[in-house]
Amino acid sequence: MHHEDLTEIISLLKELHIISGFRISVHDTKFREIQAYPSEITPFCRLVQKNKKGLCRCLKNDKTAFERASSKAEVYLYKCCFGLYEAVAPLYIMGNIVGYLMMGQMIDNSPGSREAIIKNAADFVDDRKKLEIVADSVMVCDKQKILSCMKILDICAQYITLSKRIYLNKSDISEKIKDYIDQNYAQNITIESICLKFFCSRTHAMTAFKANYGIGIIEYLTRVRIQAAKRLLNETTKKVKEIAENCGYHDQNYFSKVFFKKCGMTPTAYRQLNNAN
Repeated sequence: MHHEDLTEIISLLKELHIISGFRISVHDTKFREIQAYPSEITPFCRLVQKNKKGLCRCLKNDKTAFERASSKAEVYLYKCCFGLYEAVAPLYIMGNIVGYLMMGQMIDNSPGSREAIIKNAADFVDDRKKLEIVADSVMVCDKQKILSCMKILDICAQYITLSKRIYLNKSDISEKIKDYIDQNYAQNITIESICLKFFCSRTHAMTAFKANYGIGIIEYLTRVRIQAAKRLLNETTKKVKEIAENCGYHDQNYFSKVFFKKCGMTPTAYRQLNNAN
């Protein structure tokens, strides 16, 4: 999502970062990061995640944490597989989880904390000196501050959940969803990301949209993307792969299948037919 789409949320993330010094991020129900402040992960995490196995361990660790927070239905504080403190709080709308608020990554000031993260990451980083340098950049704070920030994270999660935006009526929310799709169809849009953006349940979003427009959200998104693809095929000389990406499809083969299903011909055949006419 763009900064203009989540201005209020980004402002909150920034304030949380200023207070705590930690990186704060919002994730959808599939655990994908939607927005964060700062936008970049820490140098330590970035170095470890350059290694594919290191990245897999991080993703698996995060997934477990999100699931734990979901099952506990409250903020969950833990140490990641490399020894960094992180916390996750679920975001609820009308009793349904629509996303997660996460903070991290820091170590406490107990003896051996820095050495522990270096040891845990050593198998995933070839350059020992570089690993030690990024380990020095990891934020260090006492456990009491970590616990206090965890409580603040929980309060902010509740604030987001109780945001007045969840009380939009069906017409308001369906119009906002339509406008968002019209302007951002080239982005990775899912039902989950829409629910998190507008703070509504999946059922509310889908029911409201279909009631107002007589079509499902994903079906409308596909229609908008295919119409945009037709325009680009007719009016530009861009390659089909580039047009697919411009319309929100990062897999050209999948784009061609969708286009054929909707138009009865491939994108290339459509372009040739219109050029001939």
